[in-house]
Amino acid sequence: MTHDPRFPSPPALWAALPWEARKRVDSHVVRRARLAAAREVLAAGLVPRPALDACLHLVHVREEILADRLAPHPPRDAAALTERAAALGRPVRALELAWDWDSWGTLLVLDALDGAGERTGLASWQGVERAGPLAADVARRLGVELRGPGEEGPDRP
Repeated sequence: MTHDPRFPSPPALWAALPWEARKRVDSHVVRRARLAAAREVLAAGLVPRPALDACLHLVHVREEILADRLAPHPPRDAAALTERAAALGRPVRALELAWDWDSWGTLLVLDALDGAGERTGLASWQGVERAGPLAADVARRLGVELRGPGEEGPDRP
């Protein structure tokens, strides 16, 4: 990312944040929750209020600084995802794939649904074109239905 001189630089924006807001931002960053981290910057009450682009740039810089503490990317193998689903502590009745978007592009989200319809995120992958075969393998191993989009990919760029 390049810095837009119309907005505060990431170091200046970080310095302006109260200590408690910094802790909340970093807690979201290490969980790879970029938009929640940007929301914390916006909610900090800075005057003038920073633009969303400046907040996202700060989050990107914090990701680089905290790179050794970031949550690992979700597994891309069926055995690990099956194990994760089995460890939820309640029976999984179905898996569901859904496309989502964030400030970095497309995400493919895999959720487990229990009998009451409660949804638990198993994985989300950034920049993949499809994960249907992997998700289908996990569903087969669990003996449950796989719902969601087929192999057509997201319907918008």
